[in-house]
Amino acid sequence: MKKRIILLVPFVLLVLFPLHVFAQNNVISGLVLDNRNKPIKDVGIYSIDSTIMAVTNKDGLFSLKHSQPGDTIYASHVAYNNVTYIIDSLNYSKEIVFKLKPSQLSLPEVEIMGNVPHVAYDNKVVSVKDFEINDKGIYLLAQRRRNNAILHLNFACDTLTDLKISPEYYNIFKDVFGEMHIISNDDVWQIGHKTLMGKTMEMELLYHYPLMEFYTAFSNIACATDSVIVGGRYFYFDQEIFYYYFNIGGDKQPHEFHHCVNQEGRDYIFFAIKYRWGLPTRSGNLFCKPTYDPVFSYDNNIYLFSFDEDKTFIYNDVGEYVCEYPLTFHRYRHWSGEMRIIKKWGKKVIMDAATGKFYTIFVDNGVTTIKRINIETGTAETVYTISGFTFVENLRIYNGKAYFLYKNDNTRNSRLFEVTIE
Repeated sequence: MKKRIILLVPFVLLVLFPLHVFAQNNVISGLVLDNRNKPIKDVGIYSIDSTIMAVTNKDGLFSLKHSQPGDTIYASHVAYNNVTYIIDSLNYSKEIVFKLKPSQLSLPEVEIMGNVPHVAYDNKVVSVKDFEINDKGIYLLAQRRRNNAILHLNFACDTLTDLKISPEYYNIFKDVFGEMHIISNDDVWQIGHKTLMGKTMEMELLYHYPLMEFYTAFSNIACATDSVIVGGRYFYFDQEIFYYYFNIGGDKQPHEFHHCVNQEGRDYIFFAIKYRWGLPTRSGNLFCKPTYDPVFSYDNNIYLFSFDEDKTFIYNDVGEYVCEYPLTFHRYRHWSGEMRIIKKWGKKVIMDAATGKFYTIFVDNGVTTIKRINIETGTAETVYTISGFTFVENLRIYNGKAYFLYKNDNTRNSRLFEVTIE
């Protein structure tokens, strides 16, 4: 019996030792160098589906978690050619080294440095609580030392006019017609402009609504054309959206526009409620957010992104179906063969109201990557990664520029940043 124990112990150690080593070394380290062997910072490390996985630090170092042998990754920087690498089983015990060559089409250095986010409205004593953009310019809800105000800026971020308001107003809301409103916990005011000889002058508060009355009138409106107003309502645990439209100037009866159903989410929640003590494995996160199937209007056409059906539907100005395209950028094929939603997708579609282009975002460890959506193919192409700014807030895109709020100084004031992405 003793001999068997002595023989079995080395065998068990030999079996467990490789597993222990593998478990302790499942983080892959890497280094990115230029052709002179100098480290390059702010290099994005991407998966084959263009999802950002890491960004190099000032020493050119990065690390990857949860990568598997056979995965393809690539290093990307605006001034260098991309380099692709396939992970093998040996990479868990050695460092990956990328060597990037300068791109022959790279921009002059001064232009590359100019394509980093910079403060758009440079006033350190002002903290921006919220902002919105329309064709008249940028509207800031600003908290100043002595008072709060709405600031109206042009697109060079020069202040055109300002209007003092109560500190109770915390949010700027842009309705589907592009009009601005300020919101408190009790009431809402529409922001207007005095005009003289066709020129926009100082701001004024026009129409006043109780908060609940305003939400009743505007919260369900999704988009509008010259002929119809499209609204939407959630049903069945917020896993179904019923979109309808009203004819402007015609009958006031709602007409069915589209019905989106998150079948899996609705079934899981129904099961969880029916059997309270036997919750399904993936039911917990389904209670957090409603299903996301946004609809937009541009150039008198309507675009519905139905992620629950993996399709983009296009309608004309009177709500008639025109065509549909596949929608794939938000999913990947799991090893089981099942198509699953990419966890790093931020579940957000942003329309550039000036150009009609659509964008989405992917967030990895707080780093935001902006991708342009190709409507016809349903794919998304990376256009910019906001490196060095983790967990940006209130991201907006207008006329090829991204705007966002970020706290980056000792005052902890939120400041408005901008960066050209197109």
